[in-house]
Amino acid sequence: MHKAGQVMRQAVHNIYAYRLDYVQVFALIRIFQFLLIIPVTSIVLKLMLRVTGYTHITEQNWQSFVAHPFVIMMICLLILLFLLFVYYEMGFLFLMAFHQQRGMHYRFLPLWQQLNRKVIYFFSVQVLFLIVYLALLMPLASFMLPLTLTQSVSLPHFLTDEIMSSRAGRLAYAAVASLVVMIGIRSILTLPIFTIQPNISILRSFKQSWHFSKRGLFELLVLLAMLLTGHLLMMLGITVISTFPLYLIERIMPSAALVTAGLTLALLEMVFVVLFSLLQAMFSQVMVAITYNTPVLGKVRVVTKRQRRYKPLLLISFIVFIVLSMMNINSLEKSVYAPDTKIIAHRGYVAGNVENTISGLVSAANAGADLIEIDIQQTVDGEFVVFHDRTLRRLAGKNGVIANMTLSELKSLTIHQNGYSDKIASLEDCIEIAKALDVALLIELKAHGQETEDVLPKLVEKLRQYKVLDSYYVQSADVQKMAQLKKLVPNLRVGIVYALNIGPMEENVDFIALEESWVTEQLIEELKQHPTDLFVWTLNDDRSLQTFIEKNVSGVITDHPDVARELRAQQSEHQYFLQRILNRLRFIF
Repeated sequence: MHKAGQVMRQAVHNIYAYRLDYVQVFALIRIFQFLLIIPVTSIVLKLMLRVTGYTHITEQNWQSFVAHPFVIMMICLLILLFLLFVYYEMGFLFLMAFHQQRGMHYRFLPLWQQLNRKVIYFFSVQVLFLIVYLALLMPLASFMLPLTLTQSVSLPHFLTDEIMSSRAGRLAYAAVASLVVMIGIRSILTLPIFTIQPNISILRSFKQSWHFSKRGLFELLVLLAMLLTGHLLMMLGITVISTFPLYLIERIMPSAALVTAGLTLALLEMVFVVLFSLLQAMFSQVMVAITYNTPVLGKVRVVTKRQRRYKPLLLISFIVFIVLSMMNINSLEKSVYAPDTKIIAHRGYVAGNVENTISGLVSAANAGADLIEIDIQQTVDGEFVVFHDRTLRRLAGKNGVIANMTLSELKSLTIHQNGYSDKIASLEDCIEIAKALDVALLIELKAHGQETEDVLPKLVEKLRQYKVLDSYYVQSADVQKMAQLKKLVPNLRVGIVYALNIGPMEENVDFIALEESWVTEQLIEELKQHPTDLFVWTLNDDRSLQTFIEKNVSGVITDHPDVARELRAQQSEHQYFLQRILNRLRFIF
């Protein structure tokens, strides 16, 4: 622990001594990111769509899209751009830390030139090792290497939810995740080694990191964990202190609450950006110190002329603070509303029930869901059964394909999930119960390819028979079928389900159901202009639910309708601005 404390003190010492250097570097990184990286990525995407003739990319067309020669070339360009940005961003921090810890004088231009000399490896086969290295670090990047372009990278929830729905899937996921994390941790020092040592290749850097981890990995991980813990505690303390005046003003002088909230949020946003930047700097200092065993404090450079740079820095900070405050005041003022986002129970209410069953439907209605989503398929005798999977394997433990069985055969079976048992229901069963409970259904048609030619007229007739054409919703991933259905019954609310979408959407339907990973602010605004409703699926954590309810999307599809309803109720005209700020700050963690 003595060495750990010494390394931490050295890191703090160096960052303070060279604070102006870090301010300049992080300012340049952020400017480069927002003025070049993000715009270039957007332009390249639009160019790919224009050249290929696609309006947007979905799970139906992505394979043909990425097979286009121009798209392949552009994807390679974007990957290279991403790799270079990460390399220069973290490489500069590692080189600065290395020189500071040895008390060596340095200038930015020579450091830049040293990094430039290694760029040749990005145009060789060895770049594949760097791609693998970064891919392995993705599960760790959000809390160990907070790189600006990797913080939001994760597996879509619908994939992990499906994997985690079975015991075999959970075991496989745990095994693969453990392996990836283990390899990622042991290769974590590849980038600092590669950037600091002038004559070493990416492959040799990977090998050296793997070799080092046999003796010093535990010490490094303990230090990084200490850094992260201290960072989170500091953020919590600053948040409490900064929001306390707002807490008092909202209760003593409510008329000043909006302006105070805007100022408070702007202050916290700026402080959090600084803290995250400091965390990156601390990570780089600790990783270099442990890798190259430099426990002695570096010498402090005394450059009195640089003190004059504080004045323009303070002026810029003040301008940024004012601009952010005005933007936040405007944004918070617009957030004073009661959202009308529909709470949609995913396959009924699965907590304490089996999915897509009558009991799940009843529980969802009792939990306050506005809509209840169910999955239907056509059976071999042309009827509609409420069932999600193509086979009986997961829920019934039997071999059997839904499309090859009759409705009566399916309804005689018992299905099991999470320790609960129930019977398979027909579409008519669910509609009758839903009407009795006075709740509407969102019916998803699962197209298995063996439907009868009149599958859509049959579905319409069922809905017309129960007089629910004007109140129910129908969706499917089959774009062609939904277009036909909309033409067949214009007054029926018809939607398309997408697990993936990149680019603008101009579908001629009433709503889009999109997996949350692909929902952007721009898309939300575009759909509101049409207008087309947006249902976001499947939101099962409080943070995601709060995010999209606050954005007032048309609907959130969730396994926890009770939680979603409570979060929606909290977002009202009477909610304190302090709570709105805390809700937004939760998204940063």
